[in-house]
Amino acid sequence: MLKGHEILGTDKPILRERESNHFFLDEITQLNENPEHYEVAGYVQMTINKQIFYKPVYVKKG
Repeated sequence: MLKGHEILGTDKPILRERESNHFFLDEITQLNENPEHYEVAGYVQMTINKQIFYKPVYVKKG
């Protein structure tokens, strides 16, 4: 997970919830898929212990 300053200046959207075609990196590896076939689609905002973090979500290329 990333902090706000780590994604400043990105052209990717900040999402409140991920969509059905979005995957987290750990899900891609659990599916035995090659992460190189995926690209970052945006960042999902998560609150943990009253701190805000951003977790990248991926979509399949093409």
